[in-house]
Amino acid sequence: MQKAPAICALVLACLATPTLAAPQIFGQLGGGSPLQPLDNTRIEARFKADITNWDSRLEFDSFPNNGDVTANVSNNRSLFENNTFGFELDYVSATGDVTWTITRPNNTTSVLTQNVSMMGTLNTLQIFTVGSRGAVTLSNLLFDGGGMMFSAFPNVDTNPGGPTFAETFLYFGNMNLLASDFSLSGDMSFGTFTNNNPNEGSKITLKLRNAIPEPMTLSLLGLGVVALLRRRR
Repeated sequence: MQKAPAICALVLACLATPTLAAPQIFGQLGGGSPLQPLDNTRIEARFKADITNWDSRLEFDSFPNNGDVTANVSNNRSLFENNTFGFELDYVSATGDVTWTITRPNNTTSVLTQNVSMMGTLNTLQIFTVGSRGAVTLSNLLFDGGGMMFSAFPNVDTNPGGPTFAETFLYFGNMNLLASDFSLSGDMSFGTFTNNNPNEGSKITLKLRNAIPEPMTLSLLGLGVVALLRRRR
């Protein structure tokens, strides 16, 4: 009987701290994919080799708006070309702030921050790269948050010889990514450019979105869980 308070405290602690399960990986959202968007809500972070305009942006959709936060990491082609940058997308649940940090080869940083407390539920992480005007190579990818760490990301490297576009979607089920702190970090290497200003032709974009598998996919997932439970018995 003396152990009851400790057990209750442990249960309450578990309930108070959202725990994410390992994400399911999809290659597409919408169209003929088994993963479908629930709405158009999104948080988007972008980094591109633009030498005349902003090259780092944090926003709420795919189109430039007055409310976007942008920065120039550099306007120098030689800094981007054949160099590696660190990137990190962080979220702090206590403040509702998301931060997009780009680390230059000399270890100085460019930091953008937006408050996203109005965004509601977001359960899907999208990563895509474009390498039509210069190779884009990702390495050391790591998602850390919600009580889990995940690094088994599919290859989304791109280059002018193809593929010039690649993407992956990590679906976290009914867990809200904005319910607890998390970070997505990695390194991005640019290759040799085929254009003086690669701009949107050499970039990475990270998006937080809200999605759900089609009913047939959910049914198959349910059958898989039942089969697993039967094997354990």
